[in-house]
Amino acid sequence: MDEKVFVIFNTTSIGDVLVTNTLVQNIKLYYPESKIVFVCNTPIYDVAKYQYGVSDVITFSKTEHTSFKGIFSFVKNFPYKKPFASFVTYSNERNLLISRLIGAKHIISHHKFKLWNTSERFQLKDYSHMKDKWGGMIEALTNEHKNLPIKYIPPVTDSDLIQSIKKLERSVVLCTTSNYEKKDMKIEDCTELIRLLKAEGYTPVLTGAGDVARKFSDDLKKAGCLDFVDIVNCTSFIELANVLKVCGSCISVDTGTMHLANALQVPVVEIFYAWGKDFWASDTNLYPAKVLDNGTPNDIINAYQELMGACV
Repeated sequence: MDEKVFVIFNTTSIGDVLVTNTLVQNIKLYYPESKIVFVCNTPIYDVAKYQYGVSDVITFSKTEHTSFKGIFSFVKNFPYKKPFASFVTYSNERNLLISRLIGAKHIISHHKFKLWNTSERFQLKDYSHMKDKWGGMIEALTNEHKNLPIKYIPPVTDSDLIQSIKKLERSVVLCTTSNYEKKDMKIEDCTELIRLLKAEGYTPVLTGAGDVARKFSDDLKKAGCLDFVDIVNCTSFIELANVLKVCGSCISVDTGTMHLANALQVPVVEIFYAWGKDFWASDTNLYPAKVLDNGTPNDIINAYQELMGACV
């Protein structure tokens, strides 16, 4: 059987890249001999690399490859010319252009582009959830797709940080910030949630990345909330995956950490404070998860205890 090369473009965020793994697995299911090449942003190389089913990862640098000169340099050095199919996940004219320039036989996307048309006008089903929307792109070639859980298989690391987490009693990962303020937990709610977790004998491990997460941690401490382990801005993505596996549970707002817990089959309580539930919430038939709308601290702790009881 001839090996077919499939290229997936998702040059956005950590969670988006992980959710695209349903498409990866569907390609492997219908084309077992295929090679799947994932194109992502340089900083999240490891997010794509250790997805189940990914054969190779090519990074797109937003500092080097966004100009016309950069795009043609990227295409020139792209090692997989004339792939069987290219999947463009978002309405990104640049990624569509690259798909055309590398000579993809089939270019598949949900989007209509202003400057370029896809090489074929595939009639794709209008799914709501992003996992189904992206996984369903394979239907352009197969007429069906399977509802498969995303999978991430990171290397095991035993860094000093991981060793310190292993010593904690009943640890739970707590992720309270995202890249959109309205999705974030309020300081007062987090303070009360940490109090409730500690009262039940749990050790909250606060994680996050960037200035927003650091400010949140600092504001917690300024508010007198000190009963948590602070690893904000302390982990690589692989280390975060290992922290999740060591702790064995997670409470998270709608962000990449939530999707990572899904991909590791780590039980997670997901809190949606803003829009996004219909597009990003977990399918609880596929993952050990509880999904909440604007949950109070009491709602969250009750959902967490119910989830952990069900996972025993």
